[in-house]
Amino acid sequence: MIKSHKRLVITIIAGLSLTGLFAIFLVLTRPSASSVSDIQPKLHSANPDDKDFFETAYHFADKNIDLSGKRVVAGIIPHHLLAADLIADFFHNLEGQNYDSIILLGPNHFLSGQSDIITSAYDWQTPYGILEHDDDTLHDLLFVSGLDVGVEESVVQGEHAISSEVAFIKKTFPQAKFTPLILKPGVNQQQAVELAETLFKISQDKKILVLVSADFSHYKTSQEAQRDDVRSIAAITNFDFSSIYDIDVDSPPSIYTLLKFSQLNGAGFELLDNSNSALLSGRADLTSTTSYVTGYVVWQDINLLFVGDIMLDRGVKTLIEQKGFEYILDDLVSNNFFADYDLVGANLEGAVTDGGQHYEPAKEFDFAFDPAVVARLSEYGFNFFNLANNHFNDQGQRGIAETKKNLAALGINFSGCPDATISACSLTVIPVKHKKIGLVGLNMAAGKIDSEKVREAISSATAETDWIIVNIHWGEEYDTAANKLQRQMAHELIDSGADVIIGHHPHVVQEVEVYKSKPIFYSLGNFIFDQYFSDFTQEGLAVSLNISKAGVEYTLHPFKAANGQLRLEAD
Repeated sequence: MIKSHKRLVITIIAGLSLTGLFAIFLVLTRPSASSVSDIQPKLHSANPDDKDFFETAYHFADKNIDLSGKRVVAGIIPHHLLAADLIADFFHNLEGQNYDSIILLGPNHFLSGQSDIITSAYDWQTPYGILEHDDDTLHDLLFVSGLDVGVEESVVQGEHAISSEVAFIKKTFPQAKFTPLILKPGVNQQQAVELAETLFKISQDKKILVLVSADFSHYKTSQEAQRDDVRSIAAITNFDFSSIYDIDVDSPPSIYTLLKFSQLNGAGFELLDNSNSALLSGRADLTSTTSYVTGYVVWQDINLLFVGDIMLDRGVKTLIEQKGFEYILDDLVSNNFFADYDLVGANLEGAVTDGGQHYEPAKEFDFAFDPAVVARLSEYGFNFFNLANNHFNDQGQRGIAETKKNLAALGINFSGCPDATISACSLTVIPVKHKKIGLVGLNMAAGKIDSEKVREAISSATAETDWIIVNIHWGEEYDTAANKLQRQMAHELIDSGADVIIGHHPHVVQEVEVYKSKPIFYSLGNFIFDQYFSDFTQEGLAVSLNISKAGVEYTLHPFKAANGQLRLEAD
C-alpha cells in the first residue's frame, strides 16, 4: 500500500526547510553528462560531502522495523536525495548488522564508458571517513570470463547512483569494504544471472550485502507512479523474472541481478517503504514525479514442531467434555511449548466428520472427531495434520470427503491419501517465510506401498519445494525399536530427496537415526491418546526443527502423560 509520509513543511534547519535543503543539494551537486571529465582523482568523493545533510536525513527518519533474527542479504534503495530520509530509514534499521563487504549496483545514467559493467579501484571520501574499496571482490569480478567488467574511474566519479549512497554505507558499516557496479541498460538476463552467480560465489567466503541504488517511476503524476509501483513491487516480491525488464525502474538489470542473487540465497523481499516526490514534497499537483521503493531481501530461519499421534474420540472425547483441552495441554503451554513456530503438525488418527458423526459400517477401532474439537487444536498453533494412516478411512468415503472439507474450512493444511495410495493427495506444499515446505504423507500400515511410486513422488516434490518432510505410518504397534523394513524405507526416502522423516503408528517412542546428515525419527509415540495401559504408551516425543541456511537442526522434547495430562520431562 502506498503511504503518504508525514513531513514538517515549515521546519527550519539553519534557515532552510528539509525539502529546500534537499532541493539545493540536488541542484548544486547532481552531475550532468557534460560534467563528467577524464580527470581521475585517486579518491572518489561522496556527493554531497556534507555531514549536516546526512544527519538531517537521519533526524527525519522515523520508520523502525525489527530485523532481529533475520539475515538481510540484499536491499533496494533510491538515489534521488529528495528521498534521503527514506534511505536513512533503510540504513538505520540495519545498524548492528555486520558485513565484510558492501556491493552496490546501479544504473549508468549517462551511458558512459566502454564496459557493460563498470567498477572502481578507488576508495571514497565521505563525511564519516574513508570507505575502502574491496580489492578481493574487484579481482573476482574482473576475471569472470563471461562478463564485460571494467575499471573506469571517470564514469564512477560522475555517477550519482553511487556517490549519493557511500556516506550512508560508511556511517552504517564503518568496517566494511565497498565495490560499486554500474550497469548499462544493455546488460541482458544471461549476463545478470552470471553476475548474480559470481556475487553468490563471493558470498560463500565472506559476508556481503548486495544493494541496488535505483529510482522507480519517472515523469508521471503521483497517481500514475503509484499504479506503476504496485506492479513493480509485485514483480519483485513474487520474483517474476519475466516482468523485471518491463517494470518502470531506471536499472532493470540491477534489479534482475539482485533477485537472482536473492533466489540463490533462498531469501525473499520484504517492502519497507514506497513513496514519490509529490508525496514527499507535499505537492500533489506535480505532473512529473520520481518514485521510490525501499526494502530488504531477508533469510529467516524456519521453525517447525511435530508431535505424534492425536486421537480425539473415545476416552479423550470424554476427558475433553469433562475437563477441557486446558487440562490436557496447560502444562505445555506454561512452558511455552507451542510458542514461536511457523508450523505445528501431528498425525491425526481419525476422520473429521460433520458433528463428529460415525458412519456405517462400524469398525472395531472407529474414530471420528467433531470439527469444533479439532478447531481447539488450531488455537494452540496446530496448522498441519498427516492423514496417511490406518484411521483416515474409519468413516468410509463420506468421512474422507468430510475430513478434507472440514480441515480446509478450519484453515488447517493436510497431506496423505487413504490406505496405501500414493497420488496427488500425498503432498501438500506450504509457503513459509518465502520458502516452500513440502509435506508428504505415506502409509505403510495399510499394506505394502510401491517403492517406485514413492521415489517418483519424492523426486517430483523436490522440483517444487525447498524442503521435503515425510510423515510416514509404519512399523509394529508397541515395538520400541524400528524394524528392517522401516530402516530400508527411510533410507530410500532420503536417497530420493527427503530432508526429514517423521514416523508414527507404533504408539511408543522409537529411536532417532541420522542418515546422510538427514534426521529420521522412527516414531514419536502418542501425543493425545487414551492408551493408559502402559508407561510406554504414555511417553511421547516432540521434535522441533530449525531450518537455516546451514541445513536442518533438531531438538527433542520428551514428555509424559499422567491421567491424560501432558507434562514435559525435566532436561
